[in-house]
Amino acid sequence: MILKRRKKVSLVLGGGGARGITHIGVIQWLEEQGYEIDEIVGCSIGALVGGAYATNRLQELADWMKTLTRAQVFKLMDFSNPRYGLLKGERVLNTLHEVFDDVNIEDLALTYTAVATDLENEQEVVFREGSIYAAIRASIAIPGVFTGVSVENRFLVDGGVLNPLPLNHVSRKRNLVVAVNLDGMPIKDKSTTPPHFTARTLLMESYYAMRRRLSALMLELHEPDYTICVPHNAAEIWEFHRSAELIDVGYELARTVIKSHS
Repeated sequence: MILKRRKKVSLVLGGGGARGITHIGVIQWLEEQGYEIDEIVGCSIGALVGGAYATNRLQELADWMKTLTRAQVFKLMDFSNPRYGLLKGERVLNTLHEVFDDVNIEDLALTYTAVATDLENEQEVVFREGSIYAAIRASIAIPGVFTGVSVENRFLVDGGVLNPLPLNHVSRKRNLVVAVNLDGMPIKDKSTTPPHFTARTLLMESYYAMRRRLSALMLELHEPDYTICVPHNAAEIWEFHRSAELIDVGYELARTVIKSHS
């Protein structure tokens, strides 16, 4: 089909650690092509990148991310009581405050939704109003990594726990829906050697398989117009020092997936 320029887009940004920097490249390509993103739905890193875009600070976020080295990423880690999470996350978000200001979601120029998880009740929690900082902080609270957030007697963690690709929260149904799935199938090693699973790799591969299945189910139930799949082994969770490369990956994936089918 032929798409008209300035076509309005609902952009769904999944969770997945540093792989989520590819979201920046996807947004850059869409804007260059003249698409109008007037809705963003995100969880975890998707909520963060989407929040930067919604507050007109995406370029500042990209520029900062590109400067990060391995050592600087480590310095951003503020260790906490291991009972509640390895990291507090405050140092990261305080740094991000220097990149974009906190505003109320309802005052944004576009529709913004961040998704977190109420762990005790096993329910999705949707933020469509109030502090965007608070919404992002809850949405990125990876269990065992960042400390969770208590909100109105609920203990909130990363939205990707229940829904790593929150397509079900798109509200602008007439928009072109573009989903960025950070749990794409891995790039296979071409070696003929059978895979060797250590205890750690077995645990991680099982976790990734579970996430891929959750994302696949969401794609089946709420089929978007375009799905940009980022291989889950494109980057490890903390490889933010590769941000420049990952932005380019997102840009090229968007161009390949959308332009080739337009």
